[in-house]
Amino acid sequence: MSGTECDFFTDKGGFYMSKKRIITISRSFGSGGRMIGEELAKRLGYHFYDRNLLDLLSEKTGISEQGLESADEKLPQKILDHYVPTRVTDYNTSHYLFHMESRLIEELAEKECCVFIGRLADWILKDRDDVLNVFITAPDADRIQRITEMENITEVQAKKLMVQIDKMRNNYYSYFTDRKWQHTKDRDIIINSSLLGIDGTVGMLEYIINASK
Repeated sequence: MSGTECDFFTDKGGFYMSKKRIITISRSFGSGGRMIGEELAKRLGYHFYDRNLLDLLSEKTGISEQGLESADEKLPQKILDHYVPTRVTDYNTSHYLFHMESRLIEELAEKECCVFIGRLADWILKDRDDVLNVFITAPDADRIQRITEMENITEVQAKKLMVQIDKMRNNYYSYFTDRKWQHTKDRDIIINSSLLGIDGTVGMLEYIINASK
């Protein structure tokens, strides 16, 4: 099977897959998880979903993209957005977004080969057997260095932001799933992206996915 194809085969029972066709990537902030997921999707010929899910949801719901962003991966209570200090997250918007986002992720997984970044996709798709759940992390020093470069901030600011966003993701995941964000039993693969670098990590995942049955 080519690494740029998403192959189906069928029998009387319906659709079956010849390899893992859905990849979920959870990531520590600054680990390069988004870059890894995007490049992996390109190499595999899979659809890539991250913040572009909000574009699709905005089209479906009529809610402005800005309104959806204010609740994206945030706890359903009034919490200040770390990027826009005056923006607050509304309780109902967060619950509604989670419900609608879950339905959209399920619909996309049913019809496409996808790489999903965050957004509880591993939990939402937990009953499927064609999903590979990946958690990407890295040593704090490497993450802080990457954050300083991405956000153009000092190391002190980067460390504070790293802790803040990791905590936010952990709280959001725990709230909706009653499980811990970094719980190892819920991940098929846990990767230190500093071990092989971004490109090497992508290559390793590509090999694993193409070898899976």
